[in-house]
Amino acid sequence: MSSIKTSTPILAGQYYHLFNRGTNRQDIFFSTDNYKYFLKLMDKFLSKYMSILSYCLLPNHFHMVVKINDRQPPNTNANKLKDCGQLAVRQLMKLFITYAMSINTKEKRTGNLFAPKYKRLNISSDEYLKYLIFYTHYNPEKHGIIKNFSSYTFSSYNAICSNKATKIDRDLVLDIYDGRDNFLKYHNVVHEERKELELE
Repeated sequence: MSSIKTSTPILAGQYYHLFNRGTNRQDIFFSTDNYKYFLKLMDKFLSKYMSILSYCLLPNHFHMVVKINDRQPPNTNANKLKDCGQLAVRQLMKLFITYAMSINTKEKRTGNLFAPKYKRLNISSDEYLKYLIFYTHYNPEKHGIIKNFSSYTFSSYNAICSNKATKIDRDLVLDIYDGRDNFLKYHNVVHEERKELELE
């Protein structure tokens, strides 16, 4: 029986935690340029189809929290995919395939870069949504990659904190937390990890 994490349907207007790791827990990012390229592809393939609320890219896995658009972007009728959820799934696959092909070429490797199916959890409550945005940002500290997650380069935390232009839907994130001050307060507390779901 398929895991609910890989069979959960992607539906318009819904929030999701998306994550995956390298096959056999191997690295998926090998250089700073790799991280930058993945972020570039996220913008290219995802930005018209979903709001990105948070992300974190780590050496052998990634996390994203997104909200799927409930309206179809322009110029997609020709693809005969009118459902926003189906469009989002297609774009996610484009992102993963494009990135994997590039890395395999650069690293002179063959086979799957990512574990076969990316995992997705539908986020059904505001409190869990807040927690998963925090969890995404906290991940590099949790895994011992850095002492303070707020200093990690390849996450959305600092983009949300700042006023600089960003591809993150900062306004939506801050609205979820009822403002920047509450966002910062929530992130300044190490919340007890939710044991009911195995995220890794």
